[in-house]
Amino acid sequence: MARRPGLDRVTGWSAAGLAVLLQPWGMVSAAAATVVKADASHAQSFLALLGFCVLATSTLLAMELYTVFAPEDAQRNLTRLRAWLSRHKEQAIVLLCLLLGLWLVGRSLYQLTG
Repeated sequence: MARRPGLDRVTGWSAAGLAVLLQPWGMVSAAAATVVKADASHAQSFLALLGFCVLATSTLLAMELYTVFAPEDAQRNLTRLRAWLSRHKEQAIVLLCLLLGLWLVGRSLYQLTG
C-alpha cells in the first residue's frame, strides 16, 4: 500500500474534525427524514430523529474514541478490520443488496395485499 506523506502528519484532533465534516450527512438526514416522516413539530419525533442521527454516526465516534484512548491497539485492530473489509467488500455488497432487494419486494407485496 502506497503511503501518503501528507496524511501521515495529520494530528488526531485534525483527523477527528475532518471525519465529522466528511460524514455523509445527506444520506443520514434522508434516512432520518424517512424514519420520522420529517415531522419535527412534536418533541417525541424530534427526539427520535436526534437518536437516529446519533446512532447512524456512532460507529465513527466509537472508532475515534478508541483511537484517542488506546492508539496502539486501535491502529492494530482497525488496520486488521480494514484489511478484512477490503478482502470481503464484494461479498458484503452482494449480500446487502440482496437483503435490501428482498425487503423492498416483501414490503411492496405487503402493500399490494393490504
